[in-house]
Amino acid sequence: MQLALDSASLAYLFGGVGILVEWRAYWLADGLAFRRWSAAGALLWAAQYLLLDAWTAGWTMASTALRTMLSGRVEKGFYKHWAAAGFVALFTGLTVFSWQGQVSLLPAFAVVNTTLALFYLNNRRMRIALLASSLAWIGNDYIWQAWPALLAESVAMGINLRTIRKLFVNRG
Repeated sequence: MQLALDSASLAYLFGGVGILVEWRAYWLADGLAFRRWSAAGALLWAAQYLLLDAWTAGWTMASTALRTMLSGRVEKGFYKHWAAAGFVALFTGLTVFSWQGQVSLLPAFAVVNTTLALFYLNNRRMRIALLASSLAWIGNDYIWQAWPALLAESVAMGINLRTIRKLFVNRG
């Protein structure tokens, strides 16, 4: 028996695995492990979007993966500030390029907030800031009636809340 996947089915397979990988990221209490798994999920979503010919979304997710990995490696000084500013500028430019009205402000806030949290906050505070990004994504998904994405982001937010609680309990 031969399994044949068309490009759309393959794309959604990548996206589904990307969701599972992202959920795995949120379960991990270690900030660097979170970044590695989250970047891997973003790469899978980039592949999904590129297979669906959604080029802006694909390049945005590829940039998200790069941002997430660099945020754990560029930790101090000049390069950290330039990297953070560069990604904020990139995501702002992508928002302008793909503008669909005021609803575009929700994902713009989410990616900029996440960028600043990844570069400038410690693991626990970063995760708390990511809750605001999750709310923005959930609002965006609600407006667009993207129910699977809303469910996936809601689960990720719940897992993040559990991990934040764990980080507070294990604090000392």
